[in-house]
Amino acid sequence: MSTEATPDLLRNRYGAPARTRRIGPRGWLGILLAATLVSAVFIVWVVTAQSSAPTFKDVGFQIVSETQATADFDLTKRPGDVVTCAVRALNEEYAVVGWKEVTVGAVPEELLSDGRTSSHRVALRTTNLATTAVVDSCWVEKVEE
Repeated sequence: MSTEATPDLLRNRYGAPARTRRIGPRGWLGILLAATLVSAVFIVWVVTAQSSAPTFKDVGFQIVSETQATADFDLTKRPGDVVTCAVRALNEEYAVVGWKEVTVGAVPEELLSDGRTSSHRVALRTTNLATTAVVDSCWVEKVEE
């Protein structure tokens, strides 16, 4: 008996070897075009989402008493949007000791610093002595046209 196996004998016994699939030039071009399209859609989505989202900047705070604090902040939004901002007061351990949601609608043009930014002061009642007061987040409630 021969110990040398012929290719036909192996193919008959075990089947043909698996073919490796290769991506041709047209396949790579298709993948490149699809990736470019997905990237462009993502960039447009990010840019438009950020331009419509309200932004805020904490300007200052004041601890009025053991049960009251104020927070000052600037809000930048589109003129027709109604935006709600959550403001919180924190104690030394960073626990929330006061919370208030403030809704800001249309602001008169003369009160806007750059056509979109307005300043606000919020008074908060606190459960005990606060050490700071800041804006937690802002979101669009309604878009007026």
